[in-house]
Amino acid sequence: MEQEDTIDFNLRKTWNKIQKMYNHTASEYEGNMSLAMIVLNIDMHEGTLSTQIGPLMGMEATSISRSLNRLEKMGIIERKNDKDDKRKVKIHLTNLGLERREIAKKTVLNFNDSIISHFTKDEMKIFFEILHKINNVLDMKKI
Repeated sequence: MEQEDTIDFNLRKTWNKIQKMYNHTASEYEGNMSLAMIVLNIDMHEGTLSTQIGPLMGMEATSISRSLNRLEKMGIIERKNDKDDKRKVKIHLTNLGLERREIAKKTVLNFNDSIISHFTKDEMKIFFEILHKINNVLDMKKI
């Protein structure tokens, strides 16, 4: 079997192209795709517990910590103690963070629309069904 015939190769190749496109856009704002995805996962109104961000994104806590520090230095987020439990820290978007979140959201939606425009609804339904099945298989195997 050629590598071009493997699921892994094609998923990785496609994801690398998507990541490159997102990083190009994010670099215009001194960021990267990972930082933009964190910003998209922070609740705009209530903030998000710092311990919840990693699991939301499937990332390790150490990677999130460095990224949060960078976002804080950039003035995109701020950390606040939880009102109910002072041991917990919530991450909130600043005004700049809200602006950057909107840019990231538009970028994701534009990409989504541009891809979907090349396929029928049935093709997209099948695509998402296949991805869902792949994820279920991976979850069952605990890989």
